[in-house]
Amino acid sequence: MAGKKSVKSTLKESLALQVKAQQFYGYADRFNRVPLFISLLLSNAGAESAENIDVVIENGNGFLVPFSRHFEEIPYESSVEIEAADIASPLYLTELSDIREETVLIRVLHGKDVVAETSVRVVVLPFDFWSGRSGNAELLTSFVRPKVADCLRVLDDARAQLKKWNTDTEWRGYQEGDKNKIRLLAAAIYAAVKRQAVEKSAAEYSYDAPVPVGDITKILKNKVGTSFELVLFLASCFECAGLHPVVAMGEKSVSCGVWLYDNCFADSVSDDTVLLGNYIADGINNVSMFDAEDVFAGRNVNYTAAEKHFAQKLSGGWFDTVIDVRRCRLARIRPLPLKVKGIKGYELLGEEDTDIDAAPEIISGARKLSLDGKVTKNKQWERRLLDLSLKNALLNFRPDKYALHILSSDVNSTFESLSSGEEFSVLEKTADVRGVLPINEYFGVSANLSVLNELLDVELKNRRLRTYSEAKDIDDILRYLIKKGKTAEEEAGANVLYLAFGFLKWYEPNSSEAKYAPLVLCPVKITRSKGGKGFSVSFTEDEKQINNTLLEFLLREFKIDIRGLDNITSGIRISEILAMVKMEILNMKRWEVLDEVYLASFSFARFAMWNDVRKNIDKFRKNPLIRSLLDNRLEIPNHVFENKSEDDYSPAEILCPLTADSSQFAAIAEAVGGASFVLHGPPGTGKSQTITNIIANCLNNGKRVLFVAEKQAALSVVKKRLDSIGLGDFCLELHSAKLDKAQLLKKMETTLSLTSEQEGSEFASKSEQIEEVRAALNEPVRALHKKRRLGVSVYEGILIYEKNKNAPDVLDIESTFYDSLTKEKLESYENMLIEVSAAAKQCGGAYRSPFDNVNLREYDNNVRNRVYYAAEVLLAEIKHLKSYLALFLDFYRQRISSFTQKKLRTLVQLVEMLRSGELDKYFSCDENEFYVFFNANRRLDRLLGNYFKNFKSLVDLDADPVVVEQELENWGDNYRSSKTLSAVAKRLRRSAVGELTPSDEVKYIGIVAQIYEDLQLVRRNTPLSSNFFDRGGRINFRKREEFMEPLRQMHALAEGVFMDYNADSFNSVCVQAEGGGYADPILDGLKQAVAGFENSRESFCEVIAADPEKYSDEDLLDYFNTKAGALIDNIDMLSAWCLYKEISGKLDEEGLTFVTDSLESGAVTSDNILDSFRKNVYRNFIETNISADPVLSTFSASVLEEKIELFRTLDEQFTKISREHIRNKLIANLPTTSTEGSLSLEVLAFQRILKGNMRGMTPKEFFAQIPELFARLAPCVLMSPITVAQYLSPEPDLFDLVVFDEASQLPTSEAIGALARARSAVIVGDPKQLPPTSFFTSGYVDEENLDAEDLESILDDCLALSIPEKHLNWHYRSKHESLIAFSNIMYYGNKLCTFPSPDALESKVRLALVEDGVYDRGFTKRNKGEAEALIAEVVRRLKDPVLSRSSIGIVTFSTAQQDYIERRLSDALVRNKLEDAAYEREEPLFIKNLENVQGDERDVILFSVCYGPDRTGKVSLNFGPLNQVGGWRRLNVAVSRAREEMIVFSSMTSAMINLAKTNSKGVAGLKAFLEFAEKGKTTLAISSAELKAPRSGIGKYIAKELKTYGYECRYDLGVSDFKIDCAVIDPKNKKRFILAIMCDGVTASNSSAKDRNILQIQTLKLNNWNVARVFTINFINNPKREIKKIKDMLDRLTGADKAGRDHLTKYKKAYRYAKLEQQQNVSQYVTGGENDAEIVSRLKAIAAAEEPLSERFLMKRCLSSLGIQKFGTKVEERMGNLINLCGLKREQLCGRDYLRKTDKCLDCDFYRVEPGDSIRKSEEDFTPYEIIALIKGLLENKVSLYADELVAAVCAELKIVRPSDKLTEFINECVALGVSRSLFIRSIGDRISLC
Repeated sequence: MAGKKSVKSTLKESLALQVKAQQFYGYADRFNRVPLFISLLLSNAGAESAENIDVVIENGNGFLVPFSRHFEEIPYESSVEIEAADIASPLYLTELSDIREETVLIRVLHGKDVVAETSVRVVVLPFDFWSGRSGNAELLTSFVRPKVADCLRVLDDARAQLKKWNTDTEWRGYQEGDKNKIRLLAAAIYAAVKRQAVEKSAAEYSYDAPVPVGDITKILKNKVGTSFELVLFLASCFECAGLHPVVAMGEKSVSCGVWLYDNCFADSVSDDTVLLGNYIADGINNVSMFDAEDVFAGRNVNYTAAEKHFAQKLSGGWFDTVIDVRRCRLARIRPLPLKVKGIKGYELLGEEDTDIDAAPEIISGARKLSLDGKVTKNKQWERRLLDLSLKNALLNFRPDKYALHILSSDVNSTFESLSSGEEFSVLEKTADVRGVLPINEYFGVSANLSVLNELLDVELKNRRLRTYSEAKDIDDILRYLIKKGKTAEEEAGANVLYLAFGFLKWYEPNSSEAKYAPLVLCPVKITRSKGGKGFSVSFTEDEKQINNTLLEFLLREFKIDIRGLDNITSGIRISEILAMVKMEILNMKRWEVLDEVYLASFSFARFAMWNDVRKNIDKFRKNPLIRSLLDNRLEIPNHVFENKSEDDYSPAEILCPLTADSSQFAAIAEAVGGASFVLHGPPGTGKSQTITNIIANCLNNGKRVLFVAEKQAALSVVKKRLDSIGLGDFCLELHSAKLDKAQLLKKMETTLSLTSEQEGSEFASKSEQIEEVRAALNEPVRALHKKRRLGVSVYEGILIYEKNKNAPDVLDIESTFYDSLTKEKLESYENMLIEVSAAAKQCGGAYRSPFDNVNLREYDNNVRNRVYYAAEVLLAEIKHLKSYLALFLDFYRQRISSFTQKKLRTLVQLVEMLRSGELDKYFSCDENEFYVFFNANRRLDRLLGNYFKNFKSLVDLDADPVVVEQELENWGDNYRSSKTLSAVAKRLRRSAVGELTPSDEVKYIGIVAQIYEDLQLVRRNTPLSSNFFDRGGRINFRKREEFMEPLRQMHALAEGVFMDYNADSFNSVCVQAEGGGYADPILDGLKQAVAGFENSRESFCEVIAADPEKYSDEDLLDYFNTKAGALIDNIDMLSAWCLYKEISGKLDEEGLTFVTDSLESGAVTSDNILDSFRKNVYRNFIETNISADPVLSTFSASVLEEKIELFRTLDEQFTKISREHIRNKLIANLPTTSTEGSLSLEVLAFQRILKGNMRGMTPKEFFAQIPELFARLAPCVLMSPITVAQYLSPEPDLFDLVVFDEASQLPTSEAIGALARARSAVIVGDPKQLPPTSFFTSGYVDEENLDAEDLESILDDCLALSIPEKHLNWHYRSKHESLIAFSNIMYYGNKLCTFPSPDALESKVRLALVEDGVYDRGFTKRNKGEAEALIAEVVRRLKDPVLSRSSIGIVTFSTAQQDYIERRLSDALVRNKLEDAAYEREEPLFIKNLENVQGDERDVILFSVCYGPDRTGKVSLNFGPLNQVGGWRRLNVAVSRAREEMIVFSSMTSAMINLAKTNSKGVAGLKAFLEFAEKGKTTLAISSAELKAPRSGIGKYIAKELKTYGYECRYDLGVSDFKIDCAVIDPKNKKRFILAIMCDGVTASNSSAKDRNILQIQTLKLNNWNVARVFTINFINNPKREIKKIKDMLDRLTGADKAGRDHLTKYKKAYRYAKLEQQQNVSQYVTGGENDAEIVSRLKAIAAAEEPLSERFLMKRCLSSLGIQKFGTKVEERMGNLINLCGLKREQLCGRDYLRKTDKCLDCDFYRVEPGDSIRKSEEDFTPYEIIALIKGLLENKVSLYADELVAAVCAELKIVRPSDKLTEFINECVALGVSRSLFIRSIGDRISLC
């Protein structure tokens, strides 16, 4: 069709490649798995999907290994990221000896057509080349090789140097000591290399370009090297020594250094030289850097001077890049193998091949207390719970007024005396002590007590403990300690009172302040002494313990590992323990172990949890999940999901008090079934809603639930939801460690006093009704998508048919073929068709093929040769025959047209006759005589033939024929008047077969005359006549026939051969040839030529197995000439044709002759044969299956829509009933006065405790006393991890289920206590959001116990165990799909089910580029320009009356920027008087950073990136928290907070971030996010691994149909699994969609009945969509009707339907006034009381006629009829009482009372209009029933209206010109009432539509 583009041209316009490749690429890149392509995106900008696409990547020089990738479909308006890993050839990269520039060609193919292509040039580097700073700078560390032998040689020399400095080393890295020791090691290595006297090479390099790294293994050997080579060698030596090297570089400068403690930078490569300058500065000294130039020979400079030289160069700007080797190693950048020359070429040697010092180090005695073996998981949990801050007295003990210093001259004696278990009195210090220690010193005084040994021994024997305190202080301290211990026992259930034996005196680095930490802790109890005077202390039954907090702290901060002490304390004396510790700290300057003893309280924030795990781990191990975590293997029984769908459950089986989608329902069902699993809850997927439903169902099933969350906000959200569904009374919230006992008791007392209403049978009946309707709704969908005989569903069959319906409909297929068709046969046939089509294409097509009638099936070279030479011979014979034929024709002066097979046979007969001599008798006479003879005979034959048809014999003619003719001419019709003619006529009548008419007689008289005249000519002119005339001159007709027969045959043959045959000419040549005899050679030659042709033709046809019936009936010679020539010309395609014939033969054998017939006849082509076949097959399939299916054949869309509406109503009702059902069930389970057994005793105990206000009892004891009652009153408990440990007994089966929220932020160690107390667990969280914050306060990881280390959270640990997983998929937060698109594609694999928006064509994420923004790097670390732009936007929005409705959140990427914006915004809000607008609202404005924004959401989120170009225009790649390992998680959290809009304020664009200089996933995410904000969703490439198979549905074909009406559409709209089948673009606004068309396609088949029919539609309408349904069966049966329905709806929406149906008419009624007699009275008429009957009568009359009406309007109408226009409160009160006497039904709606006599108004199906001037004008005059009915009619007319448009339309219909504010408010209240009753849906944009 004219104007229609081909598929190829359309794809060329739509598809585009976006390629970013590495600028440089070498073996180091491939070795470290750096991809060749930074990004390789294939974008489809078209409006339709691109199908059957191949991507090929090529290079002709061997640089790449072959790569191709096939895509079934590239979705429209999207991009696909093509993953091409390990594409570079390692062999090529290894053998390359010089720099080369290679071209990489990327082509996109559709079939064989190239539809897009591009190329990139890559500089390929030799093996020993680094790409320079402009390339992948961090790969420099690949050339740092610590295992080369020369490094060990240098270390040996350095050890000798250290001995000169009186220092020794074992090269243990940072375990060697403090910063000074590490610096000394670095200086020794410096000196060792310097002594090698290495000369500096003359070669100079720019480090911005590729640089040869040289061979560091030859530096010491050759004594020469470049600065670059020397630095790499030094870095290798440092790393070999266990130190962390740092390399600093400038354009032409390079230097080296080391970290002075175990640390690294946040980035592998950084340009933050300011930070480096700070780190090398005196007083900080984190890093030591030196000038590498000073190492070369000739520079007499020591290490200290070299450090100064470096600092000078750094401040002078010589260096601008810092490369951290340790950070690179953590990023898995490994040292390259060495390339050495081997026997068979080059060989690569790895570290294991070059390490010549492989023997293990000798374990020194100093390591005896290090941990031997692996730490158990429970020990790891304990350590994770330890508080390592200096606020913890276990690390930083400060003796003050609340601790007692015990006098002890021998810690062993003191400990052993107390070990008896007896009580020891605590006494003040004696005068002896005062004499020895006049001043009270806290530490270091025990050595002075040796003079008091005997005294103290006596005191111990008398069970007395002397202290350093005075008597007046002891009582106060001990009372405080007793109170502290009691509180801890109550709240945490743990003892915190200890006698501490021995203290470690330690110092922080660079600090002069000593700190003290206890070493051995012995738990004690303090009691009053007998008699009530004084206090006693004694050991408890618990064992002494080592200060684990200190052990962990020493390892983390100082790498001192003495954790083994914890396992060997039993049986060892205190002094031995202290001695062991002393040995370990010998190298720590100023550190000491003091043998002091203190009585004090030791605890910390998480002490209760630590104690819970420590004491109860044996009980906890009984829990399968805890056991799994401990043993690192899954031991949960029955951990396979049942995976039943929502529709498989009875509605009464799993209840949904809150609406739940199918993914939520699946999680609820599994949780109720007792499964333990991880529930993934990405942002905005309804986690709290799901948790609430899980809790509600468990309570309904009589289960106990423990809900745990670390944040109060998370508990409050769930508690609020539980309150909303009526279950709050049965849920106890215990988040805080400080419990209000009175409030707890009151809460439980209130619950105990609850009573339930009698529950009817409505619950069961509604459940059954829903199940029945649901089944009816599922039947059509299941029938439509049920797999049928051909392996496809009816729906799939329809799609296949629709796809191919434009194919030719010419296949003649019999019905029996369809009947025998099966899935297997169909697949086989289609494969054969594909093969036959491909083969036909390869040989040029089957129609008019040069191989037509070549029926060969097998092919080999012999076949080819036979065909070829047979054709050649045939061509030669044809040429020979044509030559003779031309000579023959020329000789006989004849022409010939087409030379058919028949003519060939005739020609042969003619030649044989001419050559036989049989004709000589005719041509031996004179030429003229023969001419007369021949023509006379020809006429005679014609005349005689005509004559003898009617006569028996030839009559005699007496007269001359000429005379007879003359007579006949003269007499004409009066021939009988002539005797001659009359005589002839008489004879004719006698000889005639029948009766002759006069005209016949005239006619035949003339014929007889002509006969006799010709006989005379024959007889007179040639002697030939003698052969059939007798002597009497009479003719013998028999002889004549015999004589003339050969001549006639010759001319008949000649006439059959020649064109426009001239017999006279032919006779003339024959007569002449007879005389000369020269025709014989021509005739003989022609005869032989024909014979040769016939033989060659037969041979040719035999060779090609031709069917004689299929010869062309045209020119035989031309046919075979063309045939043979074509075969010779196309002989190379003979093999393909043989394959085609082989497959077509199989098709014929299978009964598919119609396929090959159609192909070879040209009815179909090889391109559309499969389409045509499918069209016919699936058309029959559809017709057969629809008619045979009882559901589909009787399908009715209107009936189904009625059932959908009924289902929606029932579901809404059942939700409310479910809430009541669960509550009543819980109330019924409460004990009553008639309850007996143990429960009744617990009730009595509770009453007793209640009266005593729980005095003297801990919560844990309280709950333990009433376990069963507690379970009844609070079956659900909401707690924090710490309150679990404090308040709950450690019983494994205390709860049936524990649910964790925000589990990604909860460390496993904190979750253990809650996990252990429940039979099953649901761990809810998102592993792609923030991990526990404590993990970012310390980077410590126990590398020796990696397998025992916690992962970041309980969520991660459970996932690592492969605990079953469920996923919440529906995303509700973002009201525009673009707001979640980035996170969905980047981090969730596009698995979130998101809903498109009507404005989906326009992104709601935009970049606000602040061009004048400057990041103040190194100083304030703010970006003032960005901040001011953001603040201006906030002010603008708050001032705008419309924009200010949306809540605002501000997210910054740094704390400094957050603080600055907070201050500046506060000033701006005050200045513009906008504080109330910002903060006095339901969701106040917030300003947060990446660390603390998780859990928050707002309508509009404003980002301040802050980072960007500094004053010099340079962009540093240090983006704060984003650079950290979990930086991408922070970004994911931040970008998923917005509901409506997101604006990114940034002073840099994505192009300014060079990913070649960083491997941070967070930075890569920021770059992608900025690009997304700037350019839109096509920049978000779906990973090719995640690209799903195409699944375009019926919407594609609906879109095509609508396009013919001028409506532009998009089909399968949406970036997630949920698709709108067809979305119609608003013709008035091309950036918005006006209608969503939902079908019963794949999305519907994968959805539950509730999802499909309620939730999806409601969610779309809430997102501002107008929605229409199209059912596939209706569409296939009558597409025009369905399309017209949609068009009519579109016309209503666009206003094109000017004369459409007015739906208001079915709702509109005339207002019927009550017929009342008008009176004129005053107020006393009412208040007097005498007229009550009259007034009541009037009221009833008005109500009967004008119902429904408001109480106020009824009052006004009645009083007006009585003539009372003004009235006061007395009249109102009286009228109110009289109205109550009328017996009217009353209902309160929208804050007013409405009255009615009947219930006919309750359906809201009519409204009334007054005929004349309206008396109803105010909000009191109208009823919600009528307003709702009016709104229904308006929405049926317009489909949807915005709220303000709706109010205006209502007022216009009610003839109210100027509505009051109150009336407007009333109409909005009516809308809200309709929404609450599920009549309307109000979208987020305030758009109202019908449900």
